[in-house]
Amino acid sequence: MSVVSASVVSKICIIATPEALEKAQVWADFFKCPVNPANSADFFFHFHVEDGRVYVRDQEKRLLEIDFDKNHLDYERKGHRGKNELIAKALGVAKGYRKVLDLSVGLAVDSVFLTQLGFEVMGVERSPVLYALLKEAFARTEKDYLKSYQLYFADSLQFLKENKGKLAVDAIYFDPMYPHKKKSALPKQEMVVFRDLVGHDEDASEVLKEALTWPVQRVVVKRPMHAEELLPGVRHSYEGKVVRYDTYVVG
Repeated sequence: MSVVSASVVSKICIIATPEALEKAQVWADFFKCPVNPANSADFFFHFHVEDGRVYVRDQEKRLLEIDFDKNHLDYERKGHRGKNELIAKALGVAKGYRKVLDLSVGLAVDSVFLTQLGFEVMGVERSPVLYALLKEAFARTEKDYLKSYQLYFADSLQFLKENKGKLAVDAIYFDPMYPHKKKSALPKQEMVVFRDLVGHDEDASEVLKEALTWPVQRVVVKRPMHAEELLPGVRHSYEGKVVRYDTYVVG
């Protein structure tokens, strides 16, 4: 677990409704935190577990929730261009590459979109709170194309080191948190909670360096348009209006 993750867990408690206490205890064991404590106001994050709904609020009552079916973060993108989407081109859709490892799932906006485009995606998330929200969202969704998604709770650098050569992957996708990056899919209040939970990926270049040692065809890094390359060696950049996809050809 990263330092960021450890510090977040020490600031969290679970608020559960009576009918959801059993599920709440599962996550309490995972976070190693109390359920319905008398001093709940002392905790910065409240992880709410209700019947059919799981979400997080901070001390300012700002809300973060992941629900693929409610679609408030545009998970179900209408009118997409399929194989002509920049992210699909960057990951090598034209060459038949389909199996993708997402090293920073976050809110799963890109992961879900890739699945919608026909990619087989497995993802890694290091934030325990985001992992829990994602796990619940994947379990609740009624979208058939998300049922096969494989989600791992791990630090991406350690995951890469421990699983090299063990997973059948064509390409690796990495969207590290950038200090001044705008999460345009997020309403302002949710963005604040998200940043507090995730922090910055200060080891991003080390993660990319390790990813480039994997037996895959491509490694793709999502960057803000005017940001520097995370590491030298970009073979091609697929540029949009706000972001670009830097492609490193490995295999």
